[in-house]
Amino acid sequence: MRTLDRYIARQYVINIVALILILFSFIIAIDLSLNFDKFMALAAKRGMTPEGDPSTARKLLLTVFLVFDYWWPKLIQLFNYMIGLIIIGAMGFTCSQLVRHREFVAAVAGGISLHRVIRPILVVAILATGLQALNFEFVIPNIADLIQRDREQASQRRLESLPVRLVPDGQRRLFYARTFQPDKQQMLDMLVIERSPAGPAVRAISATRAVWRDGGWDLENGVAESRTDQSAPREKVDRIVTDLDPTALKIARFSGYSQSLSWSQITEMLKRPELLVLNEEDREKEAVAQDVRDQRVAELERIRYGRASIMLCNILSLLVVTPFFLRREPTNMVLESIKAAPLAIGGVMGGVLGASAAIPGLPPQIGVFVPAIVLLPMAIAAVSSVRT
Repeated sequence: MRTLDRYIARQYVINIVALILILFSFIIAIDLSLNFDKFMALAAKRGMTPEGDPSTARKLLLTVFLVFDYWWPKLIQLFNYMIGLIIIGAMGFTCSQLVRHREFVAAVAGGISLHRVIRPILVVAILATGLQALNFEFVIPNIADLIQRDREQASQRRLESLPVRLVPDGQRRLFYARTFQPDKQQMLDMLVIERSPAGPAVRAISATRAVWRDGGWDLENGVAESRTDQSAPREKVDRIVTDLDPTALKIARFSGYSQSLSWSQITEMLKRPELLVLNEEDREKEAVAQDVRDQRVAELERIRYGRASIMLCNILSLLVVTPFFLRREPTNMVLESIKAAPLAIGGVMGGVLGASAAIPGLPPQIGVFVPAIVLLPMAIAAVSSVRT
């Protein structure tokens, strides 16, 4: 049996890798056909030498490099959302090969149950799902800056410097900076406006440079000036303790950045709900601020628990379509694949949509698992219906 397990697992892994390569190559080919001129122009700009424009060969090599550099982080993220369909499609190809060569017939004739034959496929699928979990938790958060790049930023290792435009912290202070450098976790030409409970500014703190360290910003040439008493002397300020850290600044800048946070980072954000209302107009109105805060908390909870739901739905969808591919007699596998496709797509996409859409009356921690709850009895019935 170990020989049979290794054989089936090897075929299944080969089909998974082949599908990943074909799918990703197809995506890159489409993008390259639509944006080849943009990549070529960027390659000419990046490859400029003192002697003039780069040669055609050098420009083509730079274009290939820029395309690869732009797409590899996005493909790693896309892997997390496509692996469900990939493991189901790879199972279809693997079982089709085994049925075509009458290997399932030989296994059944040798007294091996088809339920036993599916075990190596299920083990490999669970390992692929585990790889998806590791990708969510460790890989995506570390390349989140690269995922956010546009085509003009290809080959840049980090997000380009960006301004901070009056972002409030938990103490109602407004932060402004000419430049925020996420990779160095620092702000240049920073201005912090402290306000009274009524709203008017009472003090302004300026600094040429601020570096995030241990729960606060260490200031370089930090000076505080009163906005209510012009005769008050300036005060030297070396540090500002705040809950507005670099992660919160990046979330304020990129609306989709929360999708790239790890479980631990989302947990940390949920411990500081005051950071979830970044719009100053919303913060001024307590009822509106609470409503926005609740929505953001629910969104982050759906992202966090939704990943577990997506992975569970991938495995359950795989089990739901097993009767179409585990056949003890030769049959038309193309027809069986057509029958299985709606169930497979519906199960996987149901998990993705269920993890992103709110269900009225249910907390997000439970609502995201509704697709998995629906798929569970279907998976049990499907596996039980396999004729063996």
